[in-house]
Order: sequence, then structure tokens, then C-alpha cells
Amino acid sequence: MSTFVVVGGGVVGLFAAYYLKREGADVTLLEMGGLAHSSRAAAGVLEFTKFELNRINVRGYAQRYLGMVRRGKAAVRSLDLAWLVLYLKMYGREPGEETWSFLKEMAQFSRREYLRLAEEQNDFELREEPVYEVVDDVEKEAEALRRDPLGPRFEIGEIDGARAIVYLDPLIISTDLAAERLAREISGVKVVNKRAVKVGDGAVELEGGKVLRADAVVVAGGWWSRRFGVPVAPLKGYGVRAKTEKRPGRTVADFVGGVFVVPFSRWVKITGRFDLDPHPDAKYLPNVLEAAARWVGKADVVDASVGFRPCTPDGLPVLERRGDVVFATGTCRLGWTYAPAMGRIAADLALGRRRDTPITTRRFS
Repeated sequence: MSTFVVVGGGVVGLFAAYYLKREGADVTLLEMGGLAHSSRAAAGVLEFTKFELNRINVRGYAQRYLGMVRRGKAAVRSLDLAWLVLYLKMYGREPGEETWSFLKEMAQFSRREYLRLAEEQNDFELREEPVYEVVDDVEKEAEALRRDPLGPRFEIGEIDGARAIVYLDPLIISTDLAAERLAREISGVKVVNKRAVKVGDGAVELEGGKVLRADAVVVAGGWWSRRFGVPVAPLKGYGVRAKTEKRPGRTVADFVGGVFVVPFSRWVKITGRFDLDPHPDAKYLPNVLEAAARWVGKADVVDASVGFRPCTPDGLPVLERRGDVVFATGTCRLGWTYAPAMGRIAADLALGRRRDTPITTRRFS
């Protein structure tokens, strides 16, 4: 039986372990915290036909982000200079058609997998419904969506008395419940609460000196993957499950206030912020709840989580194999959207069924 180690128990690592387990492999998953403890901070809006949120290197984005910082909607508490140099190098660079075709295939696969899992048992509240996007300039946003290579379907509508973009293609899931479902799906996978300090040469060295042997290792550790030369920065956000004074009737992406508000059966999910911030504190959580008050009124917090979106300098993921190590990270704001495909392709790379992808770190060379 083939033996694999997956480093990182976020949503991509969970799907990688899931697909390897389905192949009959012996899988060990390394995760210092609880499974998906960071990934569950996400809103759960899956955007399979829209890449605009991740296009952090398009011309004009740097100025927009600095404007968010000036308005208190984002913060820079730490900045990796090597990552910044690569960002400036990649600024304004467009991926080729092969990359966009690959991302389309990944998105379609992920959508099918979520629908399949929900058909088996919809215990993570999957639903198909439009998302109402509140933006500063509706016409400018519409033009940007028309240029999106993934071809999102949208229309211009109204919410709360104001014009808004109505994005028509998403799936909505509860990331909290989906994390619990994935944890059940990988029953039989050995979970080890240790930190990996070295990978390669058919082994993973753990903190404390213990070594795990494996045929291949999948590193799906989010922005922690920077330790192995993958250029990812932590774009921090907050996720809150809350009982609210007002229950929104629609899923709202308020880009003016900087929050997503997503109603579920037992709580409302409130998420926000996009801070260059590696610290695990909840410094700006009150700002998120204040911005959400427009939609939900007073929010009684059930629980809160902090997540670190692993963002490459061009916003595109990384999927590659180096020797006996596979890297699967860099999904930025679209982690849950692409996670099934990331996990499946990472498993195929580890199993030797696939040799390469169009989204390796070679693009930064």
C-alpha cells in the first residue's frame, strides 16, 4: 500500500487526504490546530465563474488596496519584502489562455464535487442563489466582470434601495458544516497534531525529531508553505457565526463596508477584512461587526475564527511536484471554490498520475 503524508489540515489538505484515501492509500494528515480551523473563517460563497476577487496584480489594484488602508478597511501589519518584489514583477501581467482553461476545468470539477457531496447528504447547507454585491461604482464593476476570462453571469439589480451587481452563478455552503463533513469523510486517516519542520527525500521531519516516511508528501499548509520557497503572503480575515437582530433575506457581498453576510438555518455568517497580517489576534474583528450592522443590526457572536488566505503575487494558485513533494496552495480568496480540484490534482501528482500543471512557481522565475 502506498503511503502519503499531507501537511496542513485546511480545506485543500482535507480534500487531498480525502482523494488519496479514496484511492486506498495509507494517509497521515499533519495539523497543529483543529481541522480547517482557519479555512472555516470563510463566508462560503463559491464563485466558480469569477476570478476578479483574486486578481490582486491587475493594474490599479495596488492603488485601490492603499485606498482601503487609508479608509480603515484593510491594514498592513507585516510585509515580506521578497514577496513584494515578486508582486511588483508580476504587476499587470496576464496569464495565458492555457492557465485560464485550466482554471475553468478546476472550477467545473469543484462545482460537480460539491453537488455530488450534497446529493449524498446535504449536511453543509449547499444552495444555489444569487449574491448581491454592493460596490462603489456599479458600472465600473460591471465592466470589470465583462472582462473576467471566466465569463461570470450577472445582472444589475437593487438591494436596500441602491443599485447592486447580482452575481448569478455561485453556490453557497456553510464552511463550518462542510469542515465537519470533510472530517467525517476522512475517517481512517491518521491525524497527527505536530508541526513539520522539513520535507523531502521520502520523509517528513516533525518538531521534536520524529520522522515519518512516505512515498510522497503533499504540502497544503496555506501561507505556511512559504517555508519551502512558495511565495505566499497571509491576507487575514475574520469569520463570525452570530445570532442577529435582523435576518438578511439575501446573501450580501458589501464591498463598500468590507463584509460578506450569509444567512444559514441556525446562524448568520459574517466575514470581512483583507489585511496583510500574520498575527492570530482579533484586532479588527469589531470593525467587521460594525460594518455588518447595516445588514443585521446587533450581532450576538456564537463563535469567531481567524483565517489567513494564502495569496501568491499574481493571485493564482500553485500546484506542482518537486521530487517527492507536491505543493498545493495559493488559492487566496477562492480557497473553498477551488479546494476539491486542488485536492484531486494534488493527489494525482502525488500518485504519479500527473506530471505537471500550468500553475507552478516557475512563472515567478
